[in-house]
Amino acid sequence: MRLNLNSPAYYSKEIGVDNEIHSMCQEISRYMRDKEYSEIVDTIGIVPIVAPKELIDAGKWKKERKYDLKYRLVFVSKQISFDDYVNANIQRKKELILENIIDSVKSIHKKSKFDFEQFKIDLMNFIESNELM
Repeated sequence: MRLNLNSPAYYSKEIGVDNEIHSMCQEISRYMRDKEYSEIVDTIGIVPIVAPKELIDAGKWKKERKYDLKYRLVFVSKQISFDDYVNANIQRKKELILENIIDSVKSIHKKSKFDFEQFKIDLMNFIESNELM
């Protein structure tokens, strides 16, 4: 499975990319390449949204889910509290990103016939065994 984890939308452009977050996401993506959790989805793209509440309330940076099962692809974008993320240390930022990944996959698992429980077990085992948190 291809798990494409993008840097947080808005935050990355306005504040910058956190190298440790970027590295953690790359390692998770590499680890997931040889895994298979669905017979109808090969690729999941996840974009966390870290934007100020006033922008979200104004209709920008909306959460979304898009399915393109013809191409075996799902795209998910979910929000993380801007204030929580900006004020967090790197450890907490990693936790928030990991929670976002898990919530994103959980939100698509039924329609994509995705083995969410096995995905979560594999992800948490990988995180723990590689001391990414």
